Amino acid sequence: MNIKNALAGISIKDIEASVAWYRSLIGRPPDIRPLDHVAGWQFPGGGWIEIFEDEKRAGSSTVIFAVESQESQLELLETSGIPVEHMNIPSIGDVAIIRDLDGNMIVFAGPTTGILDD
Repeated sequence: MNIKNALAGISIKDIEASVAWYRSLIGRPPDIRPLDHVAGWQFPGGGWIEIFEDEKRAGSSTVIFAVESQESQLELLETSGIPVEHMNIPSIGDVAIIRDLDGNMIVFAGPTTGILDD
């Protein structure tokens, strides 16, 4: 396969409000702001998320974050006051789901899901 990595695109309505929200969620400012209506974060494993203004599609995106510790992630979300839809799906394992300002679904998949396996 020629594909080496992936970038998840998340449609949002207001770039500045969403940059602040994702900055709080991720714990740091974006790594890039290539355009006024775009911001992106790179992760240690090489993947990226990019938020971009697209009012017509805002709220219809989904991104899955692979986390080393679901327990630690749930604690961080609770401390931040972000409501969590916490689920254990027998076929894939422990996941936590949140929604951003526009209703986009953000899924945190812990090690039991196998998403971190090489």
